[in-house]
Amino acid sequence: MNRAIKNTNALILAAGISKRMPSLKAFLPYDEKTNFFEKIVNTYADWGCNEIVVVINQLFNDSMPSEMKLPPQLKFVLNEQLEFERFYSVKIGLQKMNDVDFCFIQNIDNPFITVDILDKIAENKNDQAYIIPTYNKLGGHPVLINRNNINYIKSYPQNNANLRDVLGEMPSRKVEMKDESILININNTVEYEKYFTLIQN
Repeated sequence: MNRAIKNTNALILAAGISKRMPSLKAFLPYDEKTNFFEKIVNTYADWGCNEIVVVINQLFNDSMPSEMKLPPQLKFVLNEQLEFERFYSVKIGLQKMNDVDFCFIQNIDNPFITVDILDKIAENKNDQAYIIPTYNKLGGHPVLINRNNINYIKSYPQNNANLRDVLGEMPSRKVEMKDESILININNTVEYEKYFTLIQN
């Protein structure tokens, strides 16, 4: 795939307060040198995203480690209305984003994203339907939205809508993947220890 003509961005959702974790999920160790946040944004940079927009809260901003290897196309957007659903983070992130044809929507608690996964999703990009990766017919992450989806969400009249409901108002296309990791979210310490036991020991 020619990455020079992709015209695709990434939107990373990292404004959650991680109630079920002792610290923000974004800065949990992914390996001995990298945290979730670094792993995710650098994967999208390696893949060739034009712009990587990360929606954060004030706690993220205050807690961000001073020394991290981050790509130059990174942009932060502060969500100051955390009482709204995730949809609001998506909406303001897209509103602050440069004009683009396609955009991945990525959760900060799904750190297993790879360039191969992104390639497979992008190979199925569609101007009329957003792409949902699936494994054994179960929907996973990240979804890939198109320009029509982006404009629809940016102009949506409500801020406290449900993201899944809003996406459900638009056509979608499912793409079956071979990688089960697209289904995995790290929601609590039990799940973190399940997948990252080697880091803990």
